[in-house]
Amino acid sequence: MKKFIYILLVMVSCAVSSCMIPFDPGFDKTPLIFLEAFPGTDADYVMFRILPAYSKSNNPVVIPFKPEIIFEVNGNTVPVECVDAEEGYYKADYKSVAGDKMTVSVASEGFQSIYAETTIPPIFPERKIDYRKEYIGSDDYDNVLYVTFSGADPKYSYGVQFLNEVIYDDETLGTRWYLYSGDVYSPIDDSAEIVPVSLEATDIRLNGNSLLAWDGRLLDSNLSVLAVEPTLYGYSVDDIYESFFERRGERNHYDQDGNVIGTVSYFEHNKIRLFTMTEEFYKYKVANEFESDYSGFVSFIAPSNYCYTNIDNGYGAFAGASVVETDWITKEFIENNR
Repeated sequence: MKKFIYILLVMVSCAVSSCMIPFDPGFDKTPLIFLEAFPGTDADYVMFRILPAYSKSNNPVVIPFKPEIIFEVNGNTVPVECVDAEEGYYKADYKSVAGDKMTVSVASEGFQSIYAETTIPPIFPERKIDYRKEYIGSDDYDNVLYVTFSGADPKYSYGVQFLNEVIYDDETLGTRWYLYSGDVYSPIDDSAEIVPVSLEATDIRLNGNSLLAWDGRLLDSNLSVLAVEPTLYGYSVDDIYESFFERRGERNHYDQDGNVIGTVSYFEHNKIRLFTMTEEFYKYKVANEFESDYSGFVSFIAPSNYCYTNIDNGYGAFAGASVVETDWITKEFIENNR
């Protein structure tokens, strides 16, 4: 990986950039500091990524980057240790809880000092969860999971993610899990009046995994329905609806050369992870998705170097999220929560 990064992010339209803070590194001759951290209630630590960032107008001069990091939670300093200086990873051993007020400042000689703050949002509101078949005609069905809740706060965004766990009988294979989001459900026109639907969600990346996120400003505070068609990871899909709850089966077992050496039994199930995200979290991730999806040709139709950042005098994001997990999804779980 290159030691220094160039910030050349592109947004897709003036409408999108209207809610973003313009950042143009091409006219800033002082090297900046890049910081990215997403403290959440699902981890026992806070991980920071901190790197030197040069604009196009900087001379390619190597300036030693030795960051001094001050991280505070509710006014108390929490020590930060270096994990990997080359890749820019730093870690604070602290388990976040809803309501935590966090600040971080970073200074290094030759760079502008930066500052950022965030507050961990409240956990996902009380909700009802349903998973059912929706008839779409010609004896075809969509298998749809609904998360229904009230009290959506426009200051936050809300997300749905699935945790899929596969347990193998063979100890050498162990247990494997996957995080995924599925697809936003859009019913056919003639069922729109009877089937509740979510508003359009943005599929963003979080630590390399997919997360469906809805902007709280666009949700109905009285009643919000997030509708998703989950992805199924199993090896047997004789009944896709039933398979989402729990699945047992066998699959081929291969050696290192790819030869089949037998079969192995497995057990598979899913649970739901529900996110409440700060506005900064949502905006930054959406901006990154646009840059990733449209870079290469969008610069011909939109202003360049526009992206969201909540880092004073720097670039990146410091934004919190609360995460809760449901129990493993079974028929009994669905019946008790709808």
